[in-house]
Amino acid sequence: MKRESIRWNPSHNKRPKSNTCFSPRTGKPLSVYPSHSAAKQGADYANSAYDSNLVPYQCKKCRKWHLSPQDRHTPSSLCPKCIGANGRRKSLYKTKSDAASRADILAKEQQVDLTVYQCPHNRGWHLTKAQ
Repeated sequence: MKRESIRWNPSHNKRPKSNTCFSPRTGKPLSVYPSHSAAKQGADYANSAYDSNLVPYQCKKCRKWHLSPQDRHTPSSLCPKCIGANGRRKSLYKTKSDAASRADILAKEQQVDLTVYQCPHNRGWHLTKAQ
C-alpha cells in the first residue's frame, strides 16, 4: 500500500503559533513552520491570496521557520568570533548595506540608535549602539 504524503493546505488550516517569537509591530505570536518548504508554501499562498510579499526565514531564537515581509528581511548569521555585551554571539551581516537596513528597521521599531561597523575578524558587518 502506497502511503500518500499529506501537504499543508493554507486555506484549510491555521498555522500553529509560537510561544517564544512575536511580531515586533503587532506583538502577536508568529506562525510557526516546521521546515523551509512548508514556510515557502505558506509564503507563496499568502503572496498570491493577499497580494503580499513574504519570505521564509529560520529563526535564531526558536530554530523554526517564520515569514517576514521582504522589505524587513535582512539575512544574517551568528559571528563565530565576536561576542556582544550580553554575552551572546553577535549577528553578522554579509554586506554593509544589509547591516544598515537592519539598523534602520530597529531604529523605527525599537527607537534604538545603532551604527554599523566592520567585523574585526573580516567576516562581515556588525551593529553597535551609537555613543
